[in-house]
Amino acid sequence: MSLKEKWKDGPQTFLGILVDGFPNMLMVMGPHAGLGNFPRAAEYSADWATGLIRFARDRGLTRVEATAAGATAWTTMSLRRARPVVHRGRLVMTGINRNVEGKQVRRIMRYSGGHPAFRERCDAVAAAGYRELSLA
Repeated sequence: MSLKEKWKDGPQTFLGILVDGFPNMLMVMGPHAGLGNFPRAAEYSADWATGLIRFARDRGLTRVEATAAGATAWTTMSLRRARPVVHRGRLVMTGINRNVEGKQVRRIMRYSGGHPAFRERCDAVAAAGYRELSLA
């Protein structure tokens, strides 16, 4: 399955960094990632992904993947938090682009719960030994 097929009804991620069904694919600023000062947000996500890779390497693990339940929960929360703050305009951040076929449906593309809360959630996943992920 391609990512386009998987996301035909909208993107689903875990922390905006991982996608279930796509092991070892890490995105620095994927859909539903923390939104804030972009360079700092990208740097934090890259550091978090690097920490995950280091954790896996140090334990001889070769497969890192989001679980379907984790991706669904994160995406649901991201959508719920975004509803009150989403601009009703036709913005790239909402997935609408009248010039591209199939891009006329509003989609929430960022986590809108504030970057400190995003970092807190990501840090909690790491501190718990990435137990919310599928590791092998």
